Amino acid sequence: MPSVSTCTHGATPKPRLIAIAGPSGAGKTTLAKALVDALPGAVALLPLDAYYADRSDLMPGARARYNFDAPEALDAELLHTHLRALAAGHSIDIPVYGFASHSRQRHTLRIEPTDFVVVEGLFALYFDELLPLYTYQIYVDLADERCLQRRLIRDANERGRHADDIRRQYAEQVYPMYLRYIQPTRMRAQFVADGNGEWPEQIDLLLTAIDSVRQKDSQE
Repeated sequence: MPSVSTCTHGATPKPRLIAIAGPSGAGKTTLAKALVDALPGAVALLPLDAYYADRSDLMPGARARYNFDAPEALDAELLHTHLRALAAGHSIDIPVYGFASHSRQRHTLRIEPTDFVVVEGLFALYFDELLPLYTYQIYVDLADERCLQRRLIRDANERGRHADDIRRQYAEQVYPMYLRYIQPTRMRAQFVADGNGEWPEQIDLLLTAIDSVRQKDSQE
């Protein structure tokens, strides 16, 4: 799971939530971290990976076969409760998920209602109830082949998985779920980022767009 990052340079009671969605391996976390560094004021990163439901009740074989690329894999109720609380200016304690065991850890991580909170994950733009909470919505796009290449490297290095298992899961679960649930959320984005890189140019465009929305909201 990506680490939770917070840059503290002062804070406001009610943060502006920025959503970043897109397929697995597209570069969502890279863009999210770049935004955390670039946005003005205090910025926190909230990864949706933290909200995978605990599966410690399943046998190891069943955990390995579980479809983590469907929205039902998330604890949507807790996610919605937490984002509503953050948007209202309250601190939250998010779960810490262990992908090796497919279970939640005993400790939690505190997220404060900073000036901005970047919400990053596959389903950031999926849930209708969350859309009104966002100030700005971003989708990171990348060709399927590149996504698979990145997933092969990440899952092997960070989760100790074998290449054959990664490819099988991608073909049977990741890609079909992307087509069904993730790709349609692209039309909900106000900005589509290119996952191939060139982040500095895209960050500049995003900062300008986010500031424009922020100023418009302040005038209403």
